[in-house]
Amino acid sequence: MKVIEISYDNAMKWCLLKHYAKRKPMYQFAYGLVISNKIEGIVVYGRPPVQIEKSILKKDINLNYKVYELTRLVIQTKKNNAASFLIGNSLKLLPKNNIVVSYADTNMNHCGIVYQSTNWLYTGGVVSHDCEYIINGKKMHPKSITQKYGITSISEWAKKNNIKKIKPKIKHRYFYINADKRTKKIILKNFNYKIEKQYPKCNQNRYNDGAKIIMYNHYNNDDQLKLF
Repeated sequence: MKVIEISYDNAMKWCLLKHYAKRKPMYQFAYGLVISNKIEGIVVYGRPPVQIEKSILKKDINLNYKVYELTRLVIQTKKNNAASFLIGNSLKLLPKNNIVVSYADTNMNHCGIVYQSTNWLYTGGVVSHDCEYIINGKKMHPKSITQKYGITSISEWAKKNNIKKIKPKIKHRYFYINADKRTKKIILKNFNYKIEKQYPKCNQNRYNDGAKIIMYNHYNNDDQLKLF
């Protein structure tokens, strides 16, 4: 196994075809997991909301660091430790120094097992402000509704059309300090979130992510993408 940087277009193919959210995430970097010269999984990093960037540290300090959010993780291989290998090695490829935040969605019965296995800091559960809506029998996130239907005033539109609204469940929030020893020490000293001693527990499961993607290591050629 190895990890390589992949293009935006190919990363988005995985996000739209294989990830349960079925929408494009925030993007700055994307990496692919290569097994036997085929891409068997991807991870995407993007910019988090500004309020997260501003609230990570207790005060402004003279420190050169970036904040990223792990916005998508998709693994189709069943090889042991594939997800943790992809995350661990992709973190090494990000520009140093940085802090990475990510969330495990309890709506999908996720609790962040892969983050726990790669020693991320757990800071508890948070509730999203975004409700989901039932459209044609399927749950849709507001961003997906806007992308697909061009609707911006979603709450008002849903009320007028008797669209069922579902309140969000908590998401487990994790941080990874991806920095040299000195920078990491300074960040931890000024870290603004309480670090929980116990990780949440759940049963490890996989959602139905659809057809298998065949994408070769020389992925820039769109003809190399096939679905089976």
